[in-house]
Amino acid sequence: MQKKWMMLVVVVLLLLLGFGGCGSQKSAENSAETENKDEDITEICAYIKEIKGNTLVIDPVEFISSEDSDEFASYKHTDDDVPDGYYIYNEDVKTKNVILTGQTEYSFLDWTREFGGTDADIRVTTRDKEIFQKYLETYTDAKPGMPFFLKVKGKKVIGIWEKPMA
Repeated sequence: MQKKWMMLVVVVLLLLLGFGGCGSQKSAENSAETENKDEDITEICAYIKEIKGNTLVIDPVEFISSEDSDEFASYKHTDDDVPDGYYIYNEDVKTKNVILTGQTEYSFLDWTREFGGTDADIRVTTRDKEIFQKYLETYTDAKPGMPFFLKVKGKKVIGIWEKPMA
């Protein structure tokens, strides 16, 4: 009888310890999820300077659309500066490093149809950084002359989008 009683106590203790460990792990996971949710997603308009491994070097700029009439009016410009209804303001070149991950989404306009774009839809969307780098290489010195739009959470890039500028 004593052996059965001891076995029962040991089993109960093991179960309590096992469940207690799971609860602590879940609390740590929930805490990490809460921290990630608290991090704001920032939208950045920027020139891509280079990709070094998983580091994307950008030069952030201000993209002002004629739809943003108050802000648009505050910048000194001529009609020649805004032929397509937007103004890119870059007071000075200041680079910033952000991080590319395996989850970063790249969306670009395949003007030459080399990357899977079709006449019906030239937009290509991929999570493959190599494809995006090859696309960038189609530009002179692998540096596009127009900015891209990025969504960044902390320092990690969630997505990069090219918008038609002309």
